[in-house]
Amino acid sequence: MKERLHPLQLSILIYMIQNGLVLYSLPRLIAEYFGTNGWLSIIFIFVLVNINITMIAIIYKLGKGRSIFEIIEATVPKWVMVPFYLFIIGVWIGMASMIMRAYIFIYKMMFFPTLPASLFIIFFIFLSFQLLRGGIYKMTKAIVVLCAILQPMIFLLFYLIPEFDFARYTTFFFKGETDFFKGALHVYTSFLGIEVSILFFPMVEKKWTKALFIGNFLSTVVYFIITFICFGFFSFDQILNDIFPVMTLFEYTEVAFLTRAENLCFSVLAFKVLSIIAIYYWGAQQIFGNMIKSIKPNFWIFIILASGFILALIPDSFVDAEKWLKWLSYCGIGIAWALPIFVLCILFIQILKNHKETDNAK
Repeated sequence: MKERLHPLQLSILIYMIQNGLVLYSLPRLIAEYFGTNGWLSIIFIFVLVNINITMIAIIYKLGKGRSIFEIIEATVPKWVMVPFYLFIIGVWIGMASMIMRAYIFIYKMMFFPTLPASLFIIFFIFLSFQLLRGGIYKMTKAIVVLCAILQPMIFLLFYLIPEFDFARYTTFFFKGETDFFKGALHVYTSFLGIEVSILFFPMVEKKWTKALFIGNFLSTVVYFIITFICFGFFSFDQILNDIFPVMTLFEYTEVAFLTRAENLCFSVLAFKVLSIIAIYYWGAQQIFGNMIKSIKPNFWIFIILASGFILALIPDSFVDAEKWLKWLSYCGIGIAWALPIFVLCILFIQILKNHKETDNAK
């Protein structure tokens, strides 16, 4: 029997592949665009992401487990879809590479300012290759193990409770120089990664879609707790003027058995970054494999990793990487919504056509 992804594995996978790097600047972004008590905005974005997931679940049910390529190409010729496939591939490879590059910029600044960035890029590319060549099943098992290493870092937040003060919250909600639309886009990028799950249809057990909601809920809980604590630990102005308030938050963590908790937490974040990189590269590999089935899947791994390596070398500074990532993330949000809507439209056309043929046969 062909191995299937278990719902529990999928929940952890979804949690790990959502863009955790944004978390370090998330409180600042929320304060900047949503104003006072902006942490409540996470709930609204959580609802939007669940609507996105619901569309994927409906596609799986209506499509009866068929892959999206089978659904689309039953109505639309493959050659028509090639430009769209290439666009998705480009965005996903670009996002993975820029997330990697942004992380490397920060990591170099903190620990190894004199080492060339290319060494770190090679390291991530090599680890991505090891994950990709094992396929999605082995990759998921590896990511579950990485999650087990990452999660204990959350418990360090409990050491900040003595410094937490509800007096730092105001009675005003969403007040300040707000921009809800831009803010929603920025916060939504922290949930990106879940759109790749639309490729999982032929690889999962039945009733797997609950795992998507659970994984997204886990991410939301982590985002909510950390943001909530930041708003009660710092003043509103302090959050606005700190590039990475979560890193500063961990700097104040005093643990008897651990010094410089922020360094450990950011280093362990590499496991989450690696998971994000690997799943986006895997998604690009799947689309390439569908476009040209005569070429072995492993061949595409080398093309994707080589492209990712070259793209990661382009930004000269963290600001450049952040700009690249911002625009690619906007494209990623577009894909996350446009692709399910497009597939749903095709499914409805196919269902109407089948009903019409059935009526004519009668």
